[in-house]
Amino acid sequence: MDTANISQCPELTVKCFLLSRFQSAIAQQETLGKIPLNLIGGTILKNRQDAREARDEFSCGTGKMPVPKQVIENGAIFPLNRSKDSARVLYVSAIALKLAKTWQQTPQTIAAQLAETLKPLCYPDFAVKVAPAGIIELELTDAGLAVWLQRLAQTNLPVPESRILSPVVSADRLFPIQYSHARCCSLLRMAHRDRIIAIAQPDVTRAPQIWSLASPNPIPWIDEGDRLRLLHPAERSLISQLLTVLDNLSPNFEVKKLEKPVNYFKLANDLSEAFQIFYSQCRIWGEVKIEQPKLAQARLGLILATQSLLRSLLENFFNAIAPLEL
Repeated sequence: MDTANISQCPELTVKCFLLSRFQSAIAQQETLGKIPLNLIGGTILKNRQDAREARDEFSCGTGKMPVPKQVIENGAIFPLNRSKDSARVLYVSAIALKLAKTWQQTPQTIAAQLAETLKPLCYPDFAVKVAPAGIIELELTDAGLAVWLQRLAQTNLPVPESRILSPVVSADRLFPIQYSHARCCSLLRMAHRDRIIAIAQPDVTRAPQIWSLASPNPIPWIDEGDRLRLLHPAERSLISQLLTVLDNLSPNFEVKKLEKPVNYFKLANDLSEAFQIFYSQCRIWGEVKIEQPKLAQARLGLILATQSLLRSLLENFFNAIAPLEL
């Protein structure tokens, strides 16, 4: 049984991690051999393709942007969506409803079976339960969110297999996004000078893929009571937007027959706006630096993650400069 948690898995996006866990859970059901559906990398394949062979083809690894190698004819996107509640990181799936007719069981029964299989596969990162009507709910725990934030803040993002350029966006529309990126870089270097954090290579001439931290490592996301320090609505909103961006860069975004086109400008602009609200409402210096230095470091960790995603969007999707300063 594959019980590796988020920290031990190659998937960078939370959605990709969950899709792989659903794949394992369905594969463990005794009835799998009787049904013509295979769950592969976020797609239900209406054929008898061997799951192990297809899993290699639809890898969600981090070495490159994980995308399907081909469009699967008659496929259907796996039903896994995130709740709009920014105070929680909650994913819901109606897969049991899709499997009910084929498995000849009620959605509630299928959901209960899958949930029991998913619990050890997702522990301790997700709390799994079954809601009415056979909907499976998976809520990211504080411990799981801390691990994911640490990886996002200190792991190079996947590089697209091919350059995926968004439709041309005018310079004046990109400027607020570039400004947010430059502000992130300025805050990180200022925090380094003030010894709140220690950046391994602070003196660079262009924005790095990631600002590698010498300390603190790991970033103190969790308090002494094992709860996430980042509770302010603006912090949670920024975390939610980080998730949204990565979820939209998940394996299926090039399957044009199955997915709506991704509006990369909206993704980047929404992330930029969420960062600006966070920056205006969540202090790092002054009393916070003196009285709550670990909270200041956790907020700087969010800035690290934001800078990394903004840089990737600007350079890889708009062919634009990600400036260190403006």
